[in-house]
Amino acid sequence: MGLGPSIKMTTLHHYRCPITKCLAEDEDLDFPGIIVNGVSEVFDDKVFTAIRTGELAEALKIDGAIVAIDGWGNHHLDFVNVIEQLGKRGIPSVGVSYLGQQGRLVATNNYVDTIVDINKEASGYETCMVGQNNVTDLDAQKAVGLLKLKLKREGKLPVELADEPIDKHRLTKKNFRITSVAFGEKTTIERGHLTLRKGIETRIVETESRIRGIDVRFLKPGDVDWFVNSNLDFSPIAVKNRGPLGRGITHCLTGITVMSTGVEAKTGFQPSNIGSSEGLLKERVAFNQAGTPSSDDFILHIDYLFEPGEGRTAEGLEAAHRSTDRIVDEIRRELKDLQSMRSEKEEFYDRERPGKPRVILVKITSGLGNMYDSSIFPKEPAGYIESRLLRDCNNIPFFITPNQCRDGVLHTLL
Repeated sequence: MGLGPSIKMTTLHHYRCPITKCLAEDEDLDFPGIIVNGVSEVFDDKVFTAIRTGELAEALKIDGAIVAIDGWGNHHLDFVNVIEQLGKRGIPSVGVSYLGQQGRLVATNNYVDTIVDINKEASGYETCMVGQNNVTDLDAQKAVGLLKLKLKREGKLPVELADEPIDKHRLTKKNFRITSVAFGEKTTIERGHLTLRKGIETRIVETESRIRGIDVRFLKPGDVDWFVNSNLDFSPIAVKNRGPLGRGITHCLTGITVMSTGVEAKTGFQPSNIGSSEGLLKERVAFNQAGTPSSDDFILHIDYLFEPGEGRTAEGLEAAHRSTDRIVDEIRRELKDLQSMRSEKEEFYDRERPGKPRVILVKITSGLGNMYDSSIFPKEPAGYIESRLLRDCNNIPFFITPNQCRDGVLHTLL
């Protein structure tokens, strides 16, 4: 029991997190940020990190929390322990999890009283379609609405008198839309056209001993009748133009999404946690979700052929995510100072609302290693290189701002 394809939070999902968006836009709440709590393997470690999460929330003077998890079964032990530690400190919470028929709680306590079930499958069972049971905008709205009802019962809402909002940490995203793609002699971005250097993967294969081969291709919108190997991740293409993650200016490509997949040589093993997602693309991806490409996106498909046995090791999977980042880095170098194309600008702030109830999101995310791990604070938005694995940090909770989440400080190794 753990994580299936339909519920996993991809890197793209964290980058476009619906709950972060909903909390940040709610004018009745003060949303200081997110606690990232990795799932541990040993029960004592689960309790330890849950207590640390509760203590951190208490120190931040939090009034309420939404607790979201991307796994079930044994991983629900982390989920209910976090909710309990918040509750013991007088912090009411609303859980967000896959339940259905298959993922019903294996443990509970007196503080677990409200959960938004993100199951979308009529049978109530996990599927092999990536994104099918992801958190949606509607799920996020339900969770925020239920938490506000709890705060109202405690007399913390509505607030009659409050100070004016304070905007901090401005993040500007400049979005450049890609309208055509091709391979060529060098990587360039011109007038909406992305050209990717032929043979970009050759040097990477030579330097990554756990990977036997890499196939790089573009899929056009609607080109979904291809067989694809098991999904490792979906991720955006973005680069810092100025400032650290969560602040400054980020250049982003829209109209294109990166898809990493993989399979082992000889054995044919499809990397997965409790279910692989190989098959026809149109049958294995629920498009137009927060964590999956839009149906009108180009897809930069990077497919890995692992050495035998390496599709089921942490080091093999890390090599694939590192390799994807190296390929995307060549595009980032062209995108970083791009000025020859028109962009659409978005501005985000970490907005304080003094006097309003302080609410956080707790993301309980993968931290066991292999096909169930996450990393945090990469060099570039949604990247992997220079990030820290939650497993290596013993899943100790991290606090991140809403803008850091929007700017890709979380990377999923799935």
